[in-house]
Amino acid sequence: RGWFSPGVSYTPRTLDLVAEAGFTYSADLYHDDQPTPLKVRSGSLVTVPYTMDLNDAVLYRYDTEGEEFARMVIDHFETMWHEGAEIPRVMCIALHPYMMGQPHRIRHLDRALGHIMAREGVWQATGAEIADWYIAHALPAYRAHLGQSA
Repeated sequence: RGWFSPGVSYTPRTLDLVAEAGFTYSADLYHDDQPTPLKVRSGSLVTVPYTMDLNDAVLYRYDTEGEEFARMVIDHFETMWHEGAEIPRVMCIALHPYMMGQPHRIRHLDRALGHIMAREGVWQATGAEIADWYIAHALPAYRAHLGQSA
């Protein structure tokens, strides 16, 4: 249902091809904390937020370790939680088992996720679930605002 280009290697044609192949969403763009409709050559496509800011494979290249990563996740969440009180936000934490799954890092991830999941109303969702919610609940209002039909 969703597409993420290998190694962040998309091209200017990728989104058109992904939509034409029947995918519902792409995670190739890192521009926002909310899904967004994408203009494609044919078909339809939405973007589901992905992050490089909370991406363990990126951060560990800059000597960020588990404790600092957990602090960043918690701080990011707290801001998103308050900003999302009226308009929902998507918080992506990009994890790779070979990085964050290491014994000296995993307890920090557990602490950060425990902090997040302790909040009432947090929704752990897949990219497909986020795209489906956006298409059903937010996209119609977006299109109406632009004077577009469904």
